[in-house]
Amino acid sequence: MQRIVRFILNIFLLAILPTSLAIAQSDSRTVSAGTLAVSDSGSLYYLGSFSSEKDLAPRSGICGAFGLVGKPPVALSEVTGKASPSRCEAVVDVVAGSRQFEQEDMLFRPFKITTDSKNRAIVADQARFPSIHIFDFARHKHLRIAGGLGERLQAPAGLAVDGHDQLYVTDAQLGAILIYQSNGKFLRYIGNPKGERLFERPAGIAVDPASGHIYVADPPRNIVIMLDANGNLLAKFGTGAAGSGPNEFAAPTDVVVRSQELFVLDSQNNRIQILDLAGNLRASIYPESMGASFGFSIDSRGRIYLDGPLHTVQVFDSKGRLLLRFGSAGSGPAEFNGPSAICTDGSDRIYVADTGNNRVQSFEWGAKHVTKLPHP
Repeated sequence: MQRIVRFILNIFLLAILPTSLAIAQSDSRTVSAGTLAVSDSGSLYYLGSFSSEKDLAPRSGICGAFGLVGKPPVALSEVTGKASPSRCEAVVDVVAGSRQFEQEDMLFRPFKITTDSKNRAIVADQARFPSIHIFDFARHKHLRIAGGLGERLQAPAGLAVDGHDQLYVTDAQLGAILIYQSNGKFLRYIGNPKGERLFERPAGIAVDPASGHIYVADPPRNIVIMLDANGNLLAKFGTGAAGSGPNEFAAPTDVVVRSQELFVLDSQNNRIQILDLAGNLRASIYPESMGASFGFSIDSRGRIYLDGPLHTVQVFDSKGRLLLRFGSAGSGPAEFNGPSAICTDGSDRIYVADTGNNRVQSFEWGAKHVTKLPHP
């Protein structure tokens, strides 16, 4: 019965994801949800959240927030009532001057994240205003690639950057990949959005920075497609029919390239398959208590991050053993409402698309918290 319920839930989430819109190194110890705990890898700190252009305005240090070991995260000082802005909002007004922010500059249902070499956070939003938001914290800049009616971009479903910080966006409605320069200027399509499709409904995407090869998950066809840097088809991984055997997939939703390996989130099989970059199977791992996850990330230490049940994020070791859960239901710091995607950058900073709360939250590992907080 549980297997049937899980299958139905997987089908439901796959249907809505692309249209309306995923530490201790110890074998025996796990940490329950809602804690930010000490581990052999250090402590997990909450760095803050961002949801719109106004979060990039220059501000004073009082707007920082982080998690203390063994204690709840330190929250921003808030004043209740619509007429009374929070301390942080007051500082933004003093430094940047009061101004109105357009709704298009705000996140409504963020569900995919990636980062580039400039430590910019790139977020796909497919709700009221389908768009790509690029948050440049160092330069206090925000860039939005508009989508929707009359625009080139229709339904962003996956994000990746290459070794030159070019941005690759899979579009589930067009059945194509859109490529942009780092400044947001459109370059070209891969696939024909007005003709015969190379993809049926492309989702997760990854680019090997060394070769430029592109890997795209196509859930309805149960395959992963490999392209060269020019968009020419090199190979298809998977049989095309849903299966649970080696080199078979059942609705693969996301892909990650890390350390000369391709990790495929084999969603309906509740597993991650690890291939070499030519598509040869190396291993399959079955993360403990893995549910209906549709986005994942892998950091430089091989830790696997998955959106978990009950509004949590789960962290696994490279063998699929559960190391840590963090988060709980809510809208406060380090609380989630339907986390849908996770990204780790080159410094292993963790970004979580807190979809139901219309924001992205960020976390960081460290033995001791630094005095000057990175933003966010």
